[in-house]
Amino acid sequence: MKADYEEHDAILIARCMMQIKAKFDTDEGLNFIQQYYINQGLKKFGDDGKDAMDTELRKMLLRDCFTRKFVKDMTASEQKKAQSAMMLLVETQLEKTISAEYRQIFQTTVARGLYVN
Repeated sequence: MKADYEEHDAILIARCMMQIKAKFDTDEGLNFIQQYYINQGLKKFGDDGKDAMDTELRKMLLRDCFTRKFVKDMTASEQKKAQSAMMLLVETQLEKTISAEYRQIFQTTVARGLYVN
């Protein structure tokens, strides 16, 4: 039996699978992650959200994961190969501490089509 999923269904299922695998279970009971799109997350977390985002982006830049480039300076080919990403702020509660973490999710379907031999 083949099941068809919409993209939002697949994301939700993947999150649940990650939570099950990581055993988000504390003395207080099961623990789940709440994710927010970047604008919504910054409103909720304020300076803590900005700090989390800044820390993660600095790590990626220091590790040469990204280079800064303006779209106007890119060729048509480079623009086509550019990765779109979804930036999220994640609220995690482990033990009695609530913290904000930054996550970036890439749209892999674009890259797969461009880099297949």
